[in-house]
Amino acid sequence: MRSKQQNNPIGEKQSFTHKFFNRTVTLHPTVLVLTTYFLLLLSKVIDLTLLNRENEYYSIVILQMMIFLLPGAIWCRFSGEKYLGALRLRMIKLDSLPIILSASLLMASGGLLLGVLFGGTESLAGSFSLYDTFISKDNGTVPNTIYLVMAYAVLPAIGEEFVYRGILCHEYERGGVLRAVLASSLFFALLHFNLAHLPVYLFAGIILAMTLYATRSLFGAILAHFLYNIFGLFGQPYINNLYHITGSSSFFLFLVGAVFLISAAVFCGEAARLYRLYLYKAYPADYRKPEFKTTAALRTAYLDVIRHPSAIACFAVYILALILSFL
Repeated sequence: MRSKQQNNPIGEKQSFTHKFFNRTVTLHPTVLVLTTYFLLLLSKVIDLTLLNRENEYYSIVILQMMIFLLPGAIWCRFSGEKYLGALRLRMIKLDSLPIILSASLLMASGGLLLGVLFGGTESLAGSFSLYDTFISKDNGTVPNTIYLVMAYAVLPAIGEEFVYRGILCHEYERGGVLRAVLASSLFFALLHFNLAHLPVYLFAGIILAMTLYATRSLFGAILAHFLYNIFGLFGQPYINNLYHITGSSSFFLFLVGAVFLISAAVFCGEAARLYRLYLYKAYPADYRKPEFKTTAALRTAYLDVIRHPSAIACFAVYILALILSFL
């Protein structure tokens, strides 16, 4: 059985078609999103009932591979043999490192500001966790640190970027890059099932998508995400200490705000520099040009992201997860 990828006009709610028993099956990108949501919720149940705490890190690694990498691999397999080539699996160039570093710093500082804005200074305390389920525990030993980095920084960056920046951005480019950035960031934010931190994850998703396009490499977004996770793992206690040392919320926010503005300026400047370089070297655009020509077609392209039944199911799962978290 061989899949057939189509160039769909704006408004068609499909990603790829595949024939099963001589019947054509059409799937929307949010089917993949819904799968990751469902598997993540299932992992929460496994964590509460079946997880072997003696091998907790191994269990987390396996669960993340099942939640992201396996569904993503199946999606790519049935999307066609050349599908992986469209996901920007290019090596990172050295001239992309400044924007990657500034992106991670921008997410860290912006996340702190948004966290304080929507959750108060209490958001500065606590341990780094994955999806409010798996809590990182650092006992200071080398093996434990390696486990932490692999389970809480490396694999989440690879798995989430593969699905939410690699696959989703490519799929939603049918309606333009802006739609790809916004749609992938929205579903990435909902993935974490945390209403208080929703703005933080939405902001991080937008920066990661912009990093993907600026570096023209999925690995650029993966590295920025990894560095952001490292900050959450090992930097959060120092941020809490810094807040207490300053003795003033205003002064602390001033310092974080200054870092945010500097990193934002560097990020934007580096993005501009890279795009000038691409123009000078006459690189072809690595994204799809939007096919809509009217305002109505543009509106339809964006509405198609959220009104498909599988997208509505994603929102329902998110709401259900929030309700269960308050019980």
